[in-house]
Amino acid sequence: MKIAIGSAQFGMDYGVSNKYGKSDKSEVLKIVRYAYKNGVNLIDTAPSYGHSEKTLGEVINNQNWKIITKTPIFSDNYFDKSHSQYLRKSFYQSLSNLGQKNIYGFLIHSCEDLLKPGGKLLFQQMESLKAVGIIKKIGVSVYNSNQIESILEKYDIDIIQLPINIFDQHLFLDGWLDKLKNNNIEIHARSVFLQGLLLMQPEAIPKYFLPIKEKIELFSESARNLSLSKLELALAYVNGISEIDSIIVGVNTVTQFQEIINANKIKVEPLDFIENSTKNPKFTQPSLWKM
Repeated sequence: MKIAIGSAQFGMDYGVSNKYGKSDKSEVLKIVRYAYKNGVNLIDTAPSYGHSEKTLGEVINNQNWKIITKTPIFSDNYFDKSHSQYLRKSFYQSLSNLGQKNIYGFLIHSCEDLLKPGGKLLFQQMESLKAVGIIKKIGVSVYNSNQIESILEKYDIDIIQLPINIFDQHLFLDGWLDKLKNNNIEIHARSVFLQGLLLMQPEAIPKYFLPIKEKIELFSESARNLSLSKLELALAYVNGISEIDSIIVGVNTVTQFQEIINANKIKVEPLDFIENSTKNPKFTQPSLWKM
């Protein structure tokens, strides 16, 4: 099962199409139980996701969960030993919040931190935690190919989390997924629904996205031609990329997660949808959205 739980909505209001706000603990429990019964055992979280880690710590038990969390978000332009110590302290706080003695993965939340002066100190701290067995794999979260290239030149990572969806195909089309697999790096895809933008009704889509209206309409038309829902096609596109190991999906309700599990069996040939892509990060990178 490639599907993994993205937990941002468990601790904060997240997503351009989110009408539910933050999921309450009882709903998170339903999602986690349903996921585990259906072969999903990977959860992605972060200390910056509000109360997500604490909520997960209250609803998960000693089942065989593979949990990934991230480093804190730093605002500094350089790093020294105090930052490294803070990273370590934050990690142990995450373990405490999650109620875990060890976890599967620990990622640098912003890969740019590793590329700043002193960034190696952060990575060395992560390596030391891995060396004592508290973390199985370490890695980074990235946005673009320039970041991947810079990281691969300087660091030996186990996991990379990256954005990919039927609009944002550049890492797949430019061969970066192949390069990552050749380096034995585990690939986790995020933003597969582009924060829910791909699933929104046309009349609800913010005016900011008018410049890519044709792409949005083409996506809807492609789904209709294949007798698929937009969710099914969006998920099938990413499922069709063999290099991807895990697909992180964020949900607010167990009903939403059931829909994803039901759609998970569908695959399409990704190269059939090149025309759906856009390379303009203003529309494919949520951190650049201005609404």
